[in-house]
Amino acid sequence: MREWLRWEAARIPKVRVAKLDRSKFNIEQSDYMPKIPEIAKCPEQLLPLKQWEDAFLAEFSELRLDVSHFEGYNASTSQDPQSKNLLHDSHQLPGSIVFEKFANVKSKEIDIHWPHDCCILGSSIDQLSLSTTEGSNASLPAENFSPKSHVSQSSSDSPLLSLILRMDSVARVSMLRKRINAIEAMSTLSRNDCLWLFSLCAVVDTPLDADTSASLRSLLRRCAALRAAKYVLDDEVVMLNILATISGRYFGQSEN
Repeated sequence: MREWLRWEAARIPKVRVAKLDRSKFNIEQSDYMPKIPEIAKCPEQLLPLKQWEDAFLAEFSELRLDVSHFEGYNASTSQDPQSKNLLHDSHQLPGSIVFEKFANVKSKEIDIHWPHDCCILGSSIDQLSLSTTEGSNASLPAENFSPKSHVSQSSSDSPLLSLILRMDSVARVSMLRKRINAIEAMSTLSRNDCLWLFSLCAVVDTPLDADTSASLRSLLRRCAALRAAKYVLDDEVVMLNILATISGRYFGQSEN
């Protein structure tokens, strides 16, 4: 019996290769990976200059750092009413301030406090408009870049600093994903939506998880798709460039 088993074992090949008809599997199986569209192309005159992108990313990085320091400072002084009142009266973050107010915009017209009535987005829009215009030698009317255009949002739906700081890290990520999903069905990007996305990107924790990275890639593609349908540089193109620069270059979601 043992000799027979040894004889059978000697005849069995060490590797058995199954013969499969792969044509049947190719017909029946479905794609496991979705077909992700490429980033839409747009006219070069609508793209921001690299010099502006570098300067904007430096300011955006400093904004995130200052907000992080402000959160830590605010938490350390929450038990000290006197220090809290001094911070409120100063209307400044601890350390150097790099934020500029919206040009010629009254507080009643836009209630965005980054921080305490200060915001970096308005100056970024103006700088990007000028940089792109110089790079393309385009002569566009000045009113196209007015910060007052299409700004009539109520404070209840604006990304106030106090509202953002009340969110924990999970709520901020969740809100960011919801805001990104919301613009997927929109044909235009409003200033208020841009402010929310900009503000949430300024406070979201890093490193990003896989789902948040995927959402930011979707934001980059959506901004590129909306920008590809434009032919003239206007405020919406500027906002799309800002969000595309943040999602693509700062958070590293650009395919390049």
